[in-house]
Amino acid sequence: MINLEVKFIIKLNSMSESGQTGYVALTSDMYFTCSSGLAPAKMYPTQTNHGTKDKFYYLVKDDTATQQMGDFCCRWTVVIAAAIAAAGIVTGGAALVVLAAVAVAASAALCGGLAAPFRKWVGYSTLNAYGRRDAYSLTSKCQMTCIIGGTITYAEGITSTWQAMIYTARNTGWAVLEGAMLGKLGSAGFGAFAGTATPTMSTALLNFAFLNVSARGIAVVDQVGFEGILRNGKNLSETGDEVISGLTMFEQPFIQIYQKATGANPQPLNWQDFYYAGLSLVGQRAMVESAKTNPNMAVGIYKQGAQTVNALKNGKLFERVTLEARFGLQSLYDNPVWRALWEQAKENLRNSDTRAGEHLRNYENGRRGKIDPNDNKSPSYERKAFDAVRDEFKKIARRDNVEFPEGPIHHNNWPIEKYSDHATDPKNLYPTEPKTATTDQHRDIHRTTSTGPHPYNTPVSPKHEKPLYEYKPRPIDDNDND
Repeated sequence: MINLEVKFIIKLNSMSESGQTGYVALTSDMYFTCSSGLAPAKMYPTQTNHGTKDKFYYLVKDDTATQQMGDFCCRWTVVIAAAIAAAGIVTGGAALVVLAAVAVAASAALCGGLAAPFRKWVGYSTLNAYGRRDAYSLTSKCQMTCIIGGTITYAEGITSTWQAMIYTARNTGWAVLEGAMLGKLGSAGFGAFAGTATPTMSTALLNFAFLNVSARGIAVVDQVGFEGILRNGKNLSETGDEVISGLTMFEQPFIQIYQKATGANPQPLNWQDFYYAGLSLVGQRAMVESAKTNPNMAVGIYKQGAQTVNALKNGKLFERVTLEARFGLQSLYDNPVWRALWEQAKENLRNSDTRAGEHLRNYENGRRGKIDPNDNKSPSYERKAFDAVRDEFKKIARRDNVEFPEGPIHHNNWPIEKYSDHATDPKNLYPTEPKTATTDQHRDIHRTTSTGPHPYNTPVSPKHEKPLYEYKPRPIDDNDND
C-alpha cells in the first residue's frame, strides 16, 4: 500500500513540477551521462525504503555517487594524455601504453574518488521526500552539476551495457582527437595542419568549403546517431534539434554563451563554455591553414580511398609492412619537430643561390627524371633535390641540438624516380639508425619490403607501398637507382 501511494505521488509530482507531463521518476536502474565524462553510469541509491516492482530504488538529491568503479571517467585526463602523445613529449609504444593506462586510472579517480562528494542536484521539487527529512525525490527534469564543470543528466535511450560501451567508445574517440589536435598545435603551431602545396585561390576556397561541409556533415551524423537516437532514445524523425546542433557545430559554443548570459539557459557560465569557444576558433583557423597549403582535398581523398579499395580487392592491405610497426620508425612528417626542420631546410634552399638550392628549384619546377637517360650513373633531379634537402636538414638539426637517427633517411616508396612526386615528401621519409658491425637497419628495411633478392636494385613491393596523398608512380626503367 505504501509503495502504491509513493508511486502515485511520484507520478503526480512529475506531472506538476513544471506544469507539464513527460517527466519520469529517476531510479537506480537508469543510466546517466556527464558532459565532462566518457562513460554512462548508474547512480548509487542512498535510500532503500521505496523502490519499483523490479527492486530498483528511487533516487533522491543525496545520490551523487555512481555504482561503477570508474564512475563517469573524466574526459579531460584522456584529452591531456592524447595531447602529450601528439606533441611528441613521450614516444615509443611502451610509453604510450603507460600514458593511456595512467589517463584511464586518473580519469576514474578524478570522477569517482574526488568529484562525487562535491556534486549537487538541481531542479528537484521539495514537495516530496522519501523516508527521511529533506531526502527529496528526483525526476528526469533534474540535473547534477560537478565542480569540474560537467553536467550530469538522465540518458533515456541508454538501457544496456552494450549501448553504454558504444557511447563510451564514441566519447573516447572524440577526446583523443581533441587532445591530438591540441598537442599538434602546441608542438608545431598551425603549421601542424598545413601541407606543402601552394594551391590557387579558387582551390583554397574549395578546400575550405569542403572541410566545412565535411566537418558539419560528420557532426550531424554524430549528433543524430549518438545523442539523438542512442542517448536520448528518439526516433530519426524527432532529431531536428540534433541536426541543427550538428550543422552549427562551430557556432554552438557562442550560442551557449549567449543563452547563458541572457538567462535563456538557466545553467551558469563556466570555463568549458569559453574553452570550447576557443577550440572552435582554433578549428576554423586550422581549416584555413589546411585549405591554403594543400592540393585539391576532395580529389586527394577520393584517390586515397581508391588506393585503399584497390588494396583490399587485391588482398594487400593487411599484408603491408609498416615501418612504424615492424621497425619502430617514425616519419619526418609524424614528428612535429623533424617536420618543421625539414620544411625549414626546403625554405632555406629555395632562397639560396647555391647549387643545392638550384637542385631543389629544378625539381620543384617540374624537371623530373634523369639528366641523361643513356647514363645510368647520372643522378636524377629527384636524387639531387633530396640529397640537398637532407644535408640542409641535418645541418639545422645538429645546430639546434635536435636528436634524430643519424643513419640513412629511407624512402618508404622507392626508387625515388618512380615515386617522384614524393622524393622530398616528409610522409615518405624515415630516418634510420646508423649501421653497426652487426646491424644495418636500412638494408634490413630494403630486404623486407623489396620485390626481389637484391635489396637496393629492385623497387618496393606493391603490397608494401605506403598510400600517399595523390602520388603518381611511373613505370620503372633500367636507369632508376636508389
